[in-house]
Amino acid sequence: MAPPLKDKKFGTLVLVVLLGIIIGAYLNALVLMLPGGDNVVKTFFTYTIPFGIGGFDEAHPTPVIIDLYAIRFQFGFQFRFSLLSIIGVFLSLYFFRWYK
Repeated sequence: MAPPLKDKKFGTLVLVVLLGIIIGAYLNALVLMLPGGDNVVKTFFTYTIPFGIGGFDEAHPTPVIIDLYAIRFQFGFQFRFSLLSIIGVFLSLYFFRWYK
């Protein structure tokens, strides 16, 4: 029997979700390496939706810049969601359910 979720730490849950995202990203890269060209099924599973702050477009990078005159910060982050990354999150959450 699985232990109740209220007995588990929030930090562990965040770590498990991040691990699921990383596993999904590796699955996405693995499916992209499969031979067979760009067919509908491969495109369906590997289509990514970027979300973040600061541009990570290779052609036109536009980072977020905060200039305080003495100190200048430049930062950005990006998440790329795909069906395989969502599947990876659900798989990691399923296994987290059985974690004691």
